[in-house]
Amino acid sequence: MPFASIKGHTQQIKLLRSAVKRETVAHAYLFTGIPGIGKMTVARSLAKALNCSAGRETDFCDACTSCVMINGNTHPDLQVIKPDGDFIKITQIRTMQDQLLYTRFLDRYRLVLIDHAEAMNLQSANCLLKTIEEPPGNTVIILLTALPYQIPATIRSRCQRVAFHPLLSRQIEESLQEMLGPNASGTYLLASRLAGGSLGRALRWQESGLLEQRKRLLALLAGKSRSLLNAIFDFADELGEDRGELLELLDLLRLWIRDVMIAKESGTTVELLNIDLAFEAMTASRLLSWSRLFHQDMLIAEVQAALKGPVNPKLAMERLMLTLTPASGDRIANPRLTPMAMQTN
Repeated sequence: MPFASIKGHTQQIKLLRSAVKRETVAHAYLFTGIPGIGKMTVARSLAKALNCSAGRETDFCDACTSCVMINGNTHPDLQVIKPDGDFIKITQIRTMQDQLLYTRFLDRYRLVLIDHAEAMNLQSANCLLKTIEEPPGNTVIILLTALPYQIPATIRSRCQRVAFHPLLSRQIEESLQEMLGPNASGTYLLASRLAGGSLGRALRWQESGLLEQRKRLLALLAGKSRSLLNAIFDFADELGEDRGELLELLDLLRLWIRDVMIAKESGTTVELLNIDLAFEAMTASRLLSWSRLFHQDMLIAEVQAALKGPVNPKLAMERLMLTLTPASGDRIANPRLTPMAMQTN
């Protein structure tokens, strides 16, 4: 997709295109912004603009050999580094450095894209610093992160920072239409409002069915089941143990609590994000006290933190749902959901 077809980020793209035109591209960039807003899309687009063989001055054709190879992750002069497990390891940086010692294979520029750059440990960050301080000719290194201040200052200070901002919900909705085709159910609008400016997040929710799971979870928490306990355990089984999806489902649950609080304070549904559940939010705002809403939000945050550690995901979700349901909450007296309580015996 040429630069003009990328939604949002007008000023950021203008800056990069100007650098390409003037041949003043920095040797290292730091792309910052929330996950899923298009940092990697723009980074790959810059790689194509620098190496496009169609002769365009500041754009790319997306059809020449170089562009097609970048799209297919087969270009020999483009390296993409991602965390191996929880970290970007020093061996990954050293492998990248070894490859940069060789002559460029095809095009004018070599590019290194380091995704989730905050995942570099101290050793890999120090190793990368040597390359950023003395980069090989016509090499551009782009660090992408949502957490720039977890990257050592010695590296940040040597990169040109490009800050990306959340997309408008309209831009996300239009992008979903283009990527997934027409949708008559209205879920694109819902996903675009809930996604907080992240196209990647909205796309994942559309493809994974998380928005529908959100509705089923909220129905359970309202006690709308003939056999509540069995329904909770069955639903926990269905959710599985994908910690990433569970964390996003809990994000959606916290957005619901946010809506209930806004409805309780304002008495209207104008600012609600869960537009398909506006009536339910108003009903919940009348039934739930402020203290219970704050307590629910705190419990969900505790489980989110625990899911990033060594807890059993299924057990954690079961205990959370049992605690949040009104009937079950009375039985178990809203116990604290400590990490120890969510581990298997």
